[in-house]
Order: sequence, then C-alpha cells, then structure tokens
Amino acid sequence: MNIFRNSYLLLRYHQVKITRLGNMNSYYPVSIIATRSIADDVSKKLVFISKSNNIFENLALEDWFYKNFDFENQSLLFMWVNTPCVVIGRHQNPWLEVNLKNLSQNSVLLSRRNSGGGTVYHDQGNLNCSFFTSRARYNRKYNLETICGSIRSHWNLDLTISPREDILLNSYKVSGTASKLGHRNAYHHCTLLVDVDPSLLHQMLNVHELGIQSNSTPSVRSPTLNLKACCPEISVDEVIHILGCYYIKNSPLCFQGFDFVTPSEENFPGLNLIKQSFSTWQWIYGKTPSFSLCCPIGDQSSEIKIQVLNGKIERLHFQDVTIGKQDALRLNTLLVNQKLDSELHGVISNSSVFGTMGEDRFSKLNEILLTLCLTSV
Repeated sequence: MNIFRNSYLLLRYHQVKITRLGNMNSYYPVSIIATRSIADDVSKKLVFISKSNNIFENLALEDWFYKNFDFENQSLLFMWVNTPCVVIGRHQNPWLEVNLKNLSQNSVLLSRRNSGGGTVYHDQGNLNCSFFTSRARYNRKYNLETICGSIRSHWNLDLTISPREDILLNSYKVSGTASKLGHRNAYHHCTLLVDVDPSLLHQMLNVHELGIQSNSTPSVRSPTLNLKACCPEISVDEVIHILGCYYIKNSPLCFQGFDFVTPSEENFPGLNLIKQSFSTWQWIYGKTPSFSLCCPIGDQSSEIKIQVLNGKIERLHFQDVTIGKQDALRLNTLLVNQKLDSELHGVISNSSVFGTMGEDRFSKLNEILLTLCLTSV
C-alpha cells in the first residue's frame, strides 16, 4: 500500500520499506538522501512536511505517526504550520489559559494536544516541529540543539537553550517545548516563532482573571520574540528547508530529501477518527481537570461557589447567601449538570431567573456564567 499518493514527484527515487507497528509494512517513495544514516544506531532519518494548515488534521497526523510507526530503526522530523489557533496542553484549563471572547471574535480555533506543557498560539508565522524516535532513543536536548544549530549555521542567530529547555534569543523565548513518552515510541514537539502576529498572540493569551481554583497545569508566561525581529530576511519556508537538511545532515542545496504529505483518510487509514476526537467539545473542554470559582452576590460578603467537573457545572454552593428556597431551586435547575457551552450561554441570556431574583444582586454571577460559556468548536 502506497500511503503517500501525493508524493509523486519523488517517484524517481528508490522505494524504502517503512515498518509500522502491528506487523504491517508499507512502501512509499522517499529519496536516497532522506534515508542516509547520521548515527550508528539509526538506519533512517526522514523529513515529512504537512500540506495542511488545519490544527486538527496536523495533531491527528502527529498522533497517527506515534501510534502506527515503529521507530526502532528510523526517526522522523515532522514539520507543520497552522492557520491561527491556540493549543493548550493535555492537563490544562482553557478558562485559565485563553481569552475565549477574543478567540471567538477573531475566529481562532482552540485545540487540546496529547502532550503536557503550556499554551501556545499558532499562525502561519510559526513553525511546529515534531521529533519522533523510539522511547529508548528519546533525546529532547539533541532535538533542541539541532534547531539551534541549523538557525545558527545559516543566519548566525545566537540561539540558546534555557534550563527549562526553551529556546531563547537575546533572553526572549522563541520556542516552547513539550513531549509524549510511550512504551515503545516517543515524540518531542516544539514551536518556533519566526514571524507570528504579536498582537493576536497577546489578544488570545491575555486572560481575564475569574478567580478560578484548579490543579490544572499552569502555563509559565515569558516574553517572546520573533526570529524575524533580529533577522528580517528569515522566513518559515526557509527555516523548513534549512532545518530539514540539517536534520538529515545534508547540503542545503539538496531539497529532494523531503516528503510533502497530505493528512487524509486515503493516505493514513484511521486518521479521520483521530481528527474527530481532537475536535470535539468533550476533548477540548470536557477533559479539563475539575475546578471551582466563587461569584460575589450583592454586597460582596456573600458568594455562590460553582464546582465544575468535565466542563459541566457539577454543584452550586450557597455560602452565606440569603436566598429563598425557590430561587435556589431555579438556579440549580437552570445550571447544574449543564455543559459550559454556547447552548447554555443562550439559555442564560434568555432566562428570566436572574431578573426574578433581582438583576442587580446577581449581575456578577450572570456575567461570570456568560463568560464561562464562551466555548466553541
């Protein structure tokens, strides 16, 4: 089965056998250059570049490689670029990390990846790099040094690696990093800020404080910088070229060692199911670790505590709140066991419950609830 039907330009090169997990073998055309060994314990080094700019397709393809390839005797650098989106870590809380109102107003997608780490903004000025190896050969520092070395060799930019394993330029962060380690396979992926829109980056990640209490993984916020700010001639396409060649230790004049791949069900059987799972409300918001927040009522000395589990309002606690049993019942009926989504936003907006209880007294609760419900997929 030739799973890379779109790489027809590489047919003039010989076919190389790629072993997939589960004793399934696939053949597809890659160049002689891409299979040249650069380390004694690795027989093949491959460079794949996604032809898609869709975050869900690229996350799905990354997961497909992780689940289906056998990296015992081969390694892979997968590079991909997305249209504007925000990507949170597997164990993060989007209500703490992302400005959901600005996200919606700018039609920016939100996604949750399978690896840990913090929140990042992507657009077509950002390059994503995923380094795949076997678990035994996982080496994050080597991957980061590969990126730094390639940029340094061609543009003479003095990139350094911080103790947290971020890539820095002039003490500013230009790359964040995360990883996923399995029993057999592993990958380390990172961003590289080449020419990202700084205004949109700050709009998406500038979060209004709601007083949320959570054990989710918080992002470590750092001042960022585009490579282009220090090197006007650099571009994402050039970085892809230079980094890919540096990775396979070949002359930057030789471009034929790369495979441009289209994430599709035809090319990668089972991809659509993975893509669908990444793009659901249940994965993006429902996988959020449990959290709570307190909403002041009236004179600020009273409050209602909202407990959220799996993205749904699990319970309301009326703490020192003078409220009638009938009003408490109305609030519980309206809110408990409801997902924090656009449907609940509409229900709250059209409900007479808050007016019945006194709009002024419960205005803050109404405002916070509407903010929490600004979720979309």
